[in-house]
Amino acid sequence: MLDVWLYGIFALDSAQVHHVSHEPLLEIVRVPMAINVGIFGALLVPLVAQARVREVLIAFSLVCFLVLTGLVFTGLLLGAAAVVFLTARLLQGWAQRRRSPERPLAVGWLVIHLMYLPLFFVILPPFDGRMTWGEVTQFWGAAFVTLKSINYVRMACERRVDPFAAGAFRRFLLYVVHIASFRFGPYQTFLQFDHEVSTCKERLTWRNRAIGAGRIAIGIAKFLVIFHWINKEFFYPNGYFGPLAEELFLNAANADPGHLWLMMYLYVLRMYLFISGLSDGVIGMNLMMGIRVPENSNWPFLSRDVIEFWRRWHIQTGAFLRDEVFFPVGGLRNRNLGFFCVFAYCGFWHFPSATAILLFPILQVAVFEATHQLRAFWQRHQALDDAIYVWGGRLFLRDSWLVHGLGIVIVVHVFALSCLFVFDHNYGGLTMLPRMFGF
Repeated sequence: MLDVWLYGIFALDSAQVHHVSHEPLLEIVRVPMAINVGIFGALLVPLVAQARVREVLIAFSLVCFLVLTGLVFTGLLLGAAAVVFLTARLLQGWAQRRRSPERPLAVGWLVIHLMYLPLFFVILPPFDGRMTWGEVTQFWGAAFVTLKSINYVRMACERRVDPFAAGAFRRFLLYVVHIASFRFGPYQTFLQFDHEVSTCKERLTWRNRAIGAGRIAIGIAKFLVIFHWINKEFFYPNGYFGPLAEELFLNAANADPGHLWLMMYLYVLRMYLFISGLSDGVIGMNLMMGIRVPENSNWPFLSRDVIEFWRRWHIQTGAFLRDEVFFPVGGLRNRNLGFFCVFAYCGFWHFPSATAILLFPILQVAVFEATHQLRAFWQRHQALDDAIYVWGGRLFLRDSWLVHGLGIVIVVHVFALSCLFVFDHNYGGLTMLPRMFGF
């Protein structure tokens, strides 16, 4: 019973030993569906005045955390929020004295990531044998708390928010703990979210409720595909449990290459359905509270090239990386350095392995540069309107269904390689990849 108080209801023995349709109950509930307990916020918001919405949503979120994740995680979350808020206060004063936010912001990044880094290697005692490295960061919400914390510290250093104003901590705390979008975003800046909460009751209409319910239904449909087709038909029968399917990578050296290719494609499909389905649910739940959340996916696997793919995949996280990494490192002056830093940080944010921090960004920068060169090639010949441009069109080598189809194939396989480098926390894909080609 002590484990339940410390780590939440998922630590119950019944959650770990009972089965539903022959599948472990823990396996079903640990992977978040497109709808979570945050939906009850849609019932609470209409009952309170606009001035009390924040307090109600904070209290509701913290009760949910205590029940679902226990005292340990909830306490650490509140402690981290307090540290970030106090850091923002201190750094704002320093930035004001220096008349520059650069050094204070660098210290803010260091403080935030010193709290984030150890969480990659946490395996909670009740889930020993059922949890993998990185699960706390990626599936318990710590990753998006990190993004939000960095954004708030930047806003404070640039004096775009005032952490000394009345009610400032309350506003920041809801930004961090809002249960409906806590675990997987989509990411919103503090100013965006704060404005939406401040005016949410203006959008409590039956039309928005209907649209929100429709988005939730779409998200649930995607998760039904994940569970009843991909997981139950392919992953679970092969012993690939857990959100990261660790056993797939651990057993790759002895697996049949054809099996690994099939699982790689299913892994990519599952990830797309997972992230887009969660985004549908979060957008729907928040809209039913009058809180608008920006779109997070735009059919990325229909992209013509990898550059377009990353603009359409996890759009809001991409916006964070653009604003907080690409521009600050001078990406417009040296785009390859900017792209490398973006993907290196993205790899670290998922898991701090050598392949995630080095091979993943090297792959992306190489493909980006090749894509830029190909685009520039056709632009030069278009300006000349020469024979190369004319025959390129006649042979379907530019702006054609053939090029688009080939681009989709390249996009899928570059993304699949990215998954191997980032999500294989033990071998970084370096065991599975050679085996896929029969070595």
